Amino acid sequence: MDWVNFREIRARISIADVLARYYRIDNLKQVGQTLVGPCPVHNGDSARAFHVDLDKNLWHCFTGCKQGGNQLDLVAAKDQVTVREAALRLKRFFLDDDNPPPVVPAAVAATPAPASTRAPASVPQTAKREKPVNPPLDLELQLLPDHPHILEDRRLSLETAQHFGIGYCARGILAGCIGIPVHDEAGQLVAYAGRRLKFSDAEDLGKYRFPKGFHKDRVLFNLHRALPEADGEFGLVIVEGFFSVMALHQRGIRSVVAVMGSELSDHQAMLAAKARHVTVLFDGDPAGSIGSLKAVEKLEPLTRVHFVLLPPNTEPEDCTPELLHWLLKGAREHSLSSVAIITQPLSELGRVTPTETVH
Repeated sequence: MDWVNFREIRARISIADVLARYYRIDNLKQVGQTLVGPCPVHNGDSARAFHVDLDKNLWHCFTGCKQGGNQLDLVAAKDQVTVREAALRLKRFFLDDDNPPPVVPAAVAATPAPASTRAPASVPQTAKREKPVNPPLDLELQLLPDHPHILEDRRLSLETAQHFGIGYCARGILAGCIGIPVHDEAGQLVAYAGRRLKFSDAEDLGKYRFPKGFHKDRVLFNLHRALPEADGEFGLVIVEGFFSVMALHQRGIRSVVAVMGSELSDHQAMLAAKARHVTVLFDGDPAGSIGSLKAVEKLEPLTRVHFVLLPPNTEPEDCTPELLHWLLKGAREHSLSSVAIITQPLSELGRVTPTETVH
């Protein structure tokens, strides 16, 4: 029996190499370190179905086969073989000088094999050597979770503050701010955001401070906690800000993430589409309304999506727990994309029925 070192193969053979050299695929478009195009596993024709993260050597199909994984999983799924056989095929093709490369059957090859084995420009072979966009941090800030801004102004419980690891930072670059740990989808700590507390600082510099070099458009805040809950009654709920996530979590909605702004990036849409149902619940201001529509436009080709438009100057945490549960459960039960528009001020909702309130 042939011996195979899975770790060595994953380390030495990137998913870019597999796509470009092993399968001769050249119909994927590159945006940053993400490839997007038709899925070569089920030979689909959707231009946004297949996503590849070149930094992490991971792929996912959001339509036909709905599979995903690393470069070995890609070969196993496409060639319909075991992961071990997939590893052996890549080993023979890329690493064994004494053995001829395997013949890729025409039925699974995306394009005819050109004479050259050089990868097309859209799939850089050096991607595997590049550093992660948001590398994990090797430090941990000492934060005080019982600050009045958290417990009184935000009305969060000490348990909620401790769950999210937030707290007042007394020293360092976030001194005088509420520190908020930010993790990537794998649960690795990649940044600390700081909520400025001085009104003058917030007015002049913005409410939030992010570390230099941090790419927030590559992260959905709280996704590592929310995604395992997204198959529940609410699906995945997308809000704008950190504290909206915490407020909804405290009200029993655990599958909630934040874009850390008012616009969902393409990469964030790809991350969110790992859930089978998504509801966009942005703030009820012009930026939130426009951001909601743009987010739905990006998500609709990838997964089932609904969105809720709140009244002006209203945030998700302004809704009662009962209204939140009703809106999100109702959106999940619809079979087609829909929009719920709250037409009355939230203070009047106790005097109207849901059918009068939401259209």
